[in-house]
Amino acid sequence: MNGDPVEFPTTHWTLLEAVRGGMSAEHREVLNCLMVRYWKPIYAFLVQRGYRSDAADLTQEFFVCCLARELFGRASRERGRFRTFLLACLKNFLVDEKRRAKKWEPQQGLVSIQQLAAADDRPFEPEDRETPEGIFGRIWVSELLKRVWKCVEKDLAAKGMHVPIEIFRRRVFEPALYGSEPPSVSALAREYGITEKDASNRLVTVQRAFRRLIRQEIRLYAASEEDVTRETQELFEFAARGHSKNRPAARRPRP
Repeated sequence: MNGDPVEFPTTHWTLLEAVRGGMSAEHREVLNCLMVRYWKPIYAFLVQRGYRSDAADLTQEFFVCCLARELFGRASRERGRFRTFLLACLKNFLVDEKRRAKKWEPQQGLVSIQQLAAADDRPFEPEDRETPEGIFGRIWVSELLKRVWKCVEKDLAAKGMHVPIEIFRRRVFEPALYGSEPPSVSALAREYGITEKDASNRLVTVQRAFRRLIRQEIRLYAASEEDVTRETQELFEFAARGHSKNRPAARRPRP
């Protein structure tokens, strides 16, 4: 549970379309993948809607109900983005307010949302000005960026590219995700004993790898290549805005 999430071997759509009928080992594997990847934006949405004390239980129940009612099996590219589909399912799920009074436990073989929430190294802290839909989208994007960054770090570290990793992390990734002040390229170059041009070139190398892996990640659930391009552009616009600039840098997790 605390290790790397299981990776889908193909697109989300292909797997979701295949998961129909009663609970099976395949159903549980797909559901666990979805829960590990997407529990946090759902949990955050519920907290921002006022379900703070019940958010973990409701998140657990939401995934189980989606599988039991074969909602995931109804997902398709023609219905639009997977993120939009998931949010629509969540809103429909909340229509029945009676669920709030019922405590749900994970079925055998399923990931526990309560444990995932307890193990999270950056607890969710809502901002008053955000809508539930806004917080869902923001955390969806930030979790995607973190998943991709872990892959980039692993890939480049295996090639001995530790300095480029650190330059990109401090100059681009952390400022975009946590609102920290980005150091200048010249300052980073002096710190790592390289020329400013070399620092810039290394930054570009990691940026290319990061963009390539982001497109691969989005391609798992995008409706088309046009949607991949559009959502990639939106994601980079989000990162460029530095959505958490009002948060103190001291709250960043340790690298």
